[in-house]
Amino acid sequence: MPINLEQFAQQFDPECIQVCKVYDWTTHVVQLAQDITFTFPEGALADITISQVNCAVTMLECAEDVRRDIECTVGNQLVTLQAVTLSKTIQIVLEVTGTNTDGAQVTVLSNPALITTTEEVILCAPEGTTVCCNATQNAFNNCRVGSFTQNGDSITANVSVRICQSIVVTYEVILEVAARFCQPRPEIICEEECPVDVFPPQCPAVFPTMM
Repeated sequence: MPINLEQFAQQFDPECIQVCKVYDWTTHVVQLAQDITFTFPEGALADITISQVNCAVTMLECAEDVRRDIECTVGNQLVTLQAVTLSKTIQIVLEVTGTNTDGAQVTVLSNPALITTTEEVILCAPEGTTVCCNATQNAFNNCRVGSFTQNGDSITANVSVRICQSIVVTYEVILEVAARFCQPRPEIICEEECPVDVFPPQCPAVFPTMM
């Protein structure tokens, strides 16, 4: 459907807004495996026969370390991009399931453990822009426990982590746009009413029959 520019101009006025312009947006997988020692509250593992150990990623933080220009060929064009080194801090919690001396199944959570790693990502991130990343919420992400050993109130486990990150490069800009100010909608008042008996529809062609 074509846009009537004259009608559009009558409905909207030029306005200035301050927003974050997206310079680049990509995904990147952080994947690592290492032995981590998890501590538990005092006595939490006492008299528990462990049957299963799982882990979960509860936090991903990202901070920029170094940014440098790099020339890359994209398609047939030579462009100047930035190689950005990102420092990742990942928080992991261990979940231990087992049975106590009464034969009841119990689940115990460890204190959070932090692991760090660094990665380099090629981005369009000119000077002045901000690079941030977050873990995406999907079934791709996982945390798995391999072998583990218990020592009192701690467990050392071989943990494998795979996280898909959303990495966004932004810069705050002021734009002139055609817009109009919003107004709040009217309040919704929902009044409950007493139900009224409704008889089911009849079938006069069938019943009652005319004598």
